[in-house]
Amino acid sequence: MKPSRCVPVLIGALIVAMPVAASVEEAWLEVQEVLSAPEGRSLQEPVEDLISAAEEIELHRMTPYAAALVAWSEAHPEQGNVALETAIRIDPELPAGYFLMSSRSWAEGSRGRSVSWYLKGWLASLQNQVTRRHLVLSTGIWLVLGVGAAALVALVVMMLRTIRQSNHDAMAVGGMIFDGGNAVVFGLVLVLLPLFAGLGPAWLVVYLFAVGWIYLDDSQRTVAVSICVVLALAPVVAEAWQRAMLRIPPVTDRVSVMLDDRQLNPAVLREFIGLKEAFEGDTSYHLVLGELLRMHSALESAKLEFQSAAAQPLGDARPFVILGNMALEDGNVQLAIQHYDEAIAIDGRTALAYHNLSSAYDLNRRFQQGDAARDKARDLAGGRSSSLGYRGRDPRIRYPKVSSDDVKDFVSGLTPEERLLVGFSSSRWRSFRQFLNPLSVVFWVGGLVGLGTLLIRSKWYPAAKECTKCGKVYRLEDEPGESPVYCRQCVSVFLQRDLVPIDQQTAKLAQVRRWDRWTSLVRRLISAIAPGGYQLVQDRVVFGVVVGIVAWMALVGITVWVPRFLQVIEPTIPVQPILIVLGIVFIAAWMQSVIASWQRR
Repeated sequence: MKPSRCVPVLIGALIVAMPVAASVEEAWLEVQEVLSAPEGRSLQEPVEDLISAAEEIELHRMTPYAAALVAWSEAHPEQGNVALETAIRIDPELPAGYFLMSSRSWAEGSRGRSVSWYLKGWLASLQNQVTRRHLVLSTGIWLVLGVGAAALVALVVMMLRTIRQSNHDAMAVGGMIFDGGNAVVFGLVLVLLPLFAGLGPAWLVVYLFAVGWIYLDDSQRTVAVSICVVLALAPVVAEAWQRAMLRIPPVTDRVSVMLDDRQLNPAVLREFIGLKEAFEGDTSYHLVLGELLRMHSALESAKLEFQSAAAQPLGDARPFVILGNMALEDGNVQLAIQHYDEAIAIDGRTALAYHNLSSAYDLNRRFQQGDAARDKARDLAGGRSSSLGYRGRDPRIRYPKVSSDDVKDFVSGLTPEERLLVGFSSSRWRSFRQFLNPLSVVFWVGGLVGLGTLLIRSKWYPAAKECTKCGKVYRLEDEPGESPVYCRQCVSVFLQRDLVPIDQQTAKLAQVRRWDRWTSLVRRLISAIAPGGYQLVQDRVVFGVVVGIVAWMALVGITVWVPRFLQVIEPTIPVQPILIVLGIVFIAAWMQSVIASWQRR
């Protein structure tokens, strides 16, 4: 549906679905008429009438009207920004108006104003309960994907770093048990054990990573164990985030926001009304629903709910105060006095009952009794009673507050079945098996294999050595003449040069040069493909993992979070600044790895 056509549909749906008080409805209809034929007519006067009507019942956020104004302004950019400014005034927590203003200011060349609107839009996004919840949940998925990708890449790089030593150890074990070709076959079985066991490539990679922990120092082993734990928990956390993302918050949570923010939300109101049959006779429910209906100016329906709340013998004086106020606003002074007296009989310390009773007495020309009630209200309020509660259509009348505390009281009395009815999820523990999904099991088992292999080899089969000159893997006990730094050939060629023929020295130097070129190529390739990979290969594991997390978080943000989440959560947000920042972060992390690999000599 085109934006220009969806505004009348939205406005029509709001008017049909929500019974609005004459003053608010008339003001909004006047705004709608100006929007339908804006030529020659100013929007300022009907907007002021709308805001004044909302102030009469202390409505602070008219979200449906603000959303309609933003949609209209987006479809009619040639009409200027008056509609956007109005949307921001009637709902300061709706981020769409700020972001659209930011885009237009930027297009007009007002860079400073554009940045200011942009920051205000983000602040509104964090203040708005709906967008804040979606941003938090989507950021959690972003974090899981980014950290999981960095951990997986680190696992693969660390596995490649130790695979030569692991292969040498497997062949050496084969040689101790068998001779000739049988030793090689047995060594291959040890190296490729997961494949021979009928498991997949993922098991093989994790297995080779785990059996190489003997070649890591203590800090590196800590990182290795942490990688297994993170990757094992990643699917579990991702599933939990997905459930939270798809689950709509309980209607009581959304009602609490409406009451505390004084917000219009017809959809939530209809949903709460749908629970009436299940909670008929619940005082808290009737009180909350009555206040919601009064906020939406469905006064007759609200009156019925307050009467239902007053009929329950739970000792709450507020329904009687509210009924008295509504009677007073309707001109029925005697009925109002009766309700205020009933409220005082229930709770003699209800300051608002005396405050409003004084106004009723004044209207009934009983001025002495009015002054006495007014003085009593001030004494109970500890000052000016006119500052208590919310104002009514008559500014002298004050309504008692119905807030999220009343919703909490309502929720506290619900049975487990009733909690499910209002949208709370089951509190039952889903079982330990959620930690044993196929992806998690790979890393749980890999971590256990790594710890077990490390324990056994630390006592009975210590790690082999890698020659720092030519890269040869050897064991100190294999032959005499080897050192912890150089293999026996390098000891002879570079430390006992006079005793070694020239041709052997030449051949060894060529081997060393080939090894150096090969390792340099591999390091640079890894650093280019996997940011932080060079630091991992150079045994700077912690720093390499940090670089990898920064790079992969930025990359996942660019490819997943911004297009698939952020632009869905708030379509009006200009994402170019976010993409630029994330791109700079990724390039900086990638260059940190690549430049370091080319600087090595």
